[in-house]
Amino acid sequence: MLTIHRTEREFDHLGEFFDLIGPERTRRLHDAAAEIARRLDGGTLWHVNSTAAGGGVAEMLHILLPLYRSLGVRAGWLVVGGDGRFFEVTKRLGTALYGSPGDGGPLGPAEQTAYLDVLSANAGETRELLGRRDILLLHDHQTAGLVEILGGEVSAVYWRCHVGVDEEGPASDAAWDFLAPFLSGARGLVFSVPWHVPRRLGDHRVEIVPPFVSPFSAKNRVLDEGDVRTCLAHCGLSAPTAGPPARGPLRALRHPVRLVAEGTPNPGEPSLVQVSRWDRLKDMDGVLAAFAAHVEKGYLTLAGPDPLGIQDDVEQGVWFDRCLAAWRELPPATRRRVGLLCLPMADLEENALLVNALQRSADVVVQKSLAEGFGLTVTEAMWKSRVVVASAVGGIREQITHGENGLLVADPADLSGFGTLLARVAAGEVDTGGMGARARLKVLRDFLPDREVIGTARLLDDR
Repeated sequence: MLTIHRTEREFDHLGEFFDLIGPERTRRLHDAAAEIARRLDGGTLWHVNSTAAGGGVAEMLHILLPLYRSLGVRAGWLVVGGDGRFFEVTKRLGTALYGSPGDGGPLGPAEQTAYLDVLSANAGETRELLGRRDILLLHDHQTAGLVEILGGEVSAVYWRCHVGVDEEGPASDAAWDFLAPFLSGARGLVFSVPWHVPRRLGDHRVEIVPPFVSPFSAKNRVLDEGDVRTCLAHCGLSAPTAGPPARGPLRALRHPVRLVAEGTPNPGEPSLVQVSRWDRLKDMDGVLAAFAAHVEKGYLTLAGPDPLGIQDDVEQGVWFDRCLAAWRELPPATRRRVGLLCLPMADLEENALLVNALQRSADVVVQKSLAEGFGLTVTEAMWKSRVVVASAVGGIREQITHGENGLLVADPADLSGFGTLLARVAAGEVDTGGMGARARLKVLRDFLPDREVIGTARLLDDR
């Protein structure tokens, strides 16, 4: 059930990364790595989560583990497994942590038993793996029960929460009623933004460490205009490109893309893109409604993973179907200016390259979340110097200062306000060049991998 995710390679482009962050930050990065190694004293820093692919946590760990290896820190990655009942409970927990009742099911003693039984089985497989000097850094609600179960096996256990709600309510209270008792033995807790720390955990040691993106990953690396056009053609959003076969990373483009559209973008017209899960909290149908009602010029692409390729999250199919029904109800002229794009999930590098190209091709990147943990899709777009129009929720508020490096609508349910912002950018009323440049500088300063290592060193420092 428990698996070790192997990351034997070292961090690609290490020298380029040092050049990017400069000598002072490079020195601080090396000092932080040395501090983590000192604290481990020959042990291993184990990151533990519930998936090796898909989602922001897995994407970060694919970057972080090779970086640790390159910096001389012993680190590993464990992935807990579970049965259908376990993931039903954790899905309910995750939805509740965002303040939504989700399926309305209970989080009572029976659910706690199902949750702990699976984590206990996972823990039983670590007995010969973990050493007394090791440190565990557990990620999210799927792993919180391991604080208590494995606390006596290692030097220290820390727990990190990547999700949260801006205002506590009945649903989030129920989730914390379930989780908080498991956290009493944690040496420290980590949250992405300070306002996601629930009041009941105020007496714990808490560090704020925002997530990060890698400039060199498939989702964020530089793509030239020809590469972007090739990716868009693969998605059906532009005419096929002439020339030699795809080279380099573009050779990964081999799985079909599902595009629902009656028209494609016209050359020179504004391009608006939201890339998200098909999820209620990402509000793709709200973006569609705001665009249809308020944006008279431009083409909107709503892109997400193909629900047919996601067997463990049937709700994505439900919300895609809802968007599809709303698209079909649009007037024909408006319908021709909207495409619903389902990206293949069989090859994660291919998926990441397509996301990269979609964001780089956009004049406006949209993120109209109803709730958000941090919002790495916003970070990724800002790194590409895109203007992001987003809801002022969760970690998006930590990233975007309205009018400086992006645009925010205070109330994500305000379709008129959101549509008006989109229309302003599409009509050329915003200095997209200056705003996009400031967005990239924000990511360079605050949301690259060295900040993660420095934050972890601060967390582990018990002196």
